[in-house]
Amino acid sequence: MLSDAHIHLSAFAEDYLAAHPMPTVVSCATPEEAARAFALAEKLPDLFPSCGIHPWQVDTADWDAMLPWLDRAAIIGEIGMDNVWCQTDLGLQAEFFERQLAYAQAQHKPVVLHTKGMEREILERIRRYPNTYHVHWYAEESLIDDYLALGCYMSVGPFPSLDPAVAAVAARTPDERLLIETDGIDAVAWATGKSVAPDDYPRALAQIARETAALRDTTEDHILTLAHDNLLRFAKTAATSER
Repeated sequence: MLSDAHIHLSAFAEDYLAAHPMPTVVSCATPEEAARAFALAEKLPDLFPSCGIHPWQVDTADWDAMLPWLDRAAIIGEIGMDNVWCQTDLGLQAEFFERQLAYAQAQHKPVVLHTKGMEREILERIRRYPNTYHVHWYAEESLIDDYLALGCYMSVGPFPSLDPAVAAVAARTPDERLLIETDGIDAVAWATGKSVAPDDYPRALAQIARETAALRDTTEDHILTLAHDNLLRFAKTAATSER
């Protein structure tokens, strides 16, 4: 019952998922990535490309080039704002973010959010665009309940044992909105500070589930099942503009 709520396309991901299909949302920030992901999705019905202009790339993004892929995608993202991991202009980030929020709401498409360092600002903006949101790998101890109050899905990233904020998300997200994610095998390596082998990828998902289960007094299998079923519901159900 493995699932991964958020990865980025890589040669490893393409090879692994082709051999071991599972529900996965693949984030695509360029037309080239989107083309590869949609080609893979034709063979893997539970692979869901999400397309959006990432805050790291707003200074090189081409809206017109990306728009056909936004139209084709069932999920928009990851999109958001970031004042920690990038130096792109925050005004330009906000402009692209709001444009995509408005687009996703008008098209009834759920959204994957990137919130690093801009958690409060993003919360204020999504309140203006009611929709179905997945806050990916949230790693901030404040505002968790505020995002949950808007009905957001929250994914537990690598790893609750390494980050108290991730542990808080793992403990407090309701069963029906809990997801797990790796953000890709490279992110697992970054989080642990260790090199990772292909077999470490499913082990990482299982470890996230196991650590989450310990925080919720349940079993690893229960968390894996919840995350699997919730991801399919998020990916396959069109967002609504009213709650």
